[in-house]
Amino acid sequence: MKKQLWQIVFEFLSIVFAVLLALGLNSYKQNLDLKKESEVLSAKIIQECAKNLEKLDTVITQNRDFKTYLDSLRELSDPDGFSFNFSNDLLSSSAWKFTQVSRSFQLMDQEFLDDATELYEVQNYYMNISNQMFQNLGEMLMEIDRTPPKIMVVTSHYYLSNILDAASQLQTTYRDFLNKYNK
Repeated sequence: MKKQLWQIVFEFLSIVFAVLLALGLNSYKQNLDLKKESEVLSAKIIQECAKNLEKLDTVITQNRDFKTYLDSLRELSDPDGFSFNFSNDLLSSSAWKFTQVSRSFQLMDQEFLDDATELYEVQNYYMNISNQMFQNLGEMLMEIDRTPPKIMVVTSHYYLSNILDAASQLQTTYRDFLNKYNK
């Protein structure tokens, strides 16, 4: 009877050990999978930033040319024939949004996440300024009969100057981020 009791205890402990070992191995595999996913997500963020930087470089170049045009019109007392020629491109943040809801978010490098958060905040600021400018200029265009061309030129110049400042700040932020993490 005593031998049978020891055999039952041994079998019970063997089963508990096997279950705990299986759970531990499963947890280890899940952590490896999440770590791989976090590396993929980091790479997607870097790729998204590189594409956004390319778009932004083009927008800045085109808008600087338009700002030069506006500078020349500001000198005129009556800038007749004023035309809008702003350049804008939608910048993506889908990789960042997907990363934030991913289970692997907690396993990502904290410094990378802090830098990415700062970058996307600067990007959101730039996008908000651009959206506000287009909304305000759109309202002015709806009232074009009552808005003197000089006011439209000065207002456009003001908005474009702010957009270019925000775009330059974003461009610098992208470059710093990519120099640090794009390996």
